[in-house]
Amino acid sequence: MSDLLHRCRQGKRCKSRTRTPANEWLACGVERPDSLCRACEESAFDAIRELDSDMGSLEAAWHEIKATVSGPKVSGSSELPIPIPLGVDALLREIDAEVTRWAIRATGGEELRNAHSMLCANLGTLVDLPPQRVTVWQPHPDGGDDPGDLVLDGVDAVLRLARFHGRAQAMLGLTEVTTLLPDPCPHCGRKALAVSKDQERVMCQGCRICWDSAHFALLSNVLDYERREVRAVA
Repeated sequence: MSDLLHRCRQGKRCKSRTRTPANEWLACGVERPDSLCRACEESAFDAIRELDSDMGSLEAAWHEIKATVSGPKVSGSSELPIPIPLGVDALLREIDAEVTRWAIRATGGEELRNAHSMLCANLGTLVDLPPQRVTVWQPHPDGGDDPGDLVLDGVDAVLRLARFHGRAQAMLGLTEVTTLLPDPCPHCGRKALAVSKDQERVMCQGCRICWDSAHFALLSNVLDYERREVRAVA
């Protein structure tokens, strides 16, 4: 079966997407319909594995905030109390509920001592789960949330869980800021060169080609010399 018969479920967000001659994003080819490519699957799995650490950091932040709010008041101060960000507690509850839900479904168990560990040990089973009806909290037009039913398969579950890692990192202020270089990509010509946080790698967010910093510096010097030669001839 050709791997071009189907496309990664992530569509334009596919980690291995390519740009067509018509300047449109095309998801990576996959063998099975409605599945993820290897890069997207591994990225999602890595994010899910970080959820236990995320929950620990969120709990620590929650306790620190509560201690600050309930601390001794400054005599004569007119400052209002610091509001407790209920979003931290709400996100913790969401992550715990979703991890527990899918850990039970992936293992066929009813009670789990460590849902996250069991989930991570069965990610391959999880992503292959067939469509099934689950009850989730959905926003109500008049405010608040109401329980509602959705039909989700294993890929839906993996993507839902992976998104929690990004939400937790953003709430903790740990989201990595992408630094873009002004020069165009030597391969595709797009100005989409991103430098890694440790400054050791440069990757084009367009064609996804990656260089180590030393190789990229050498390549840039060669290209810059060639550009100067072209300008001199012109």
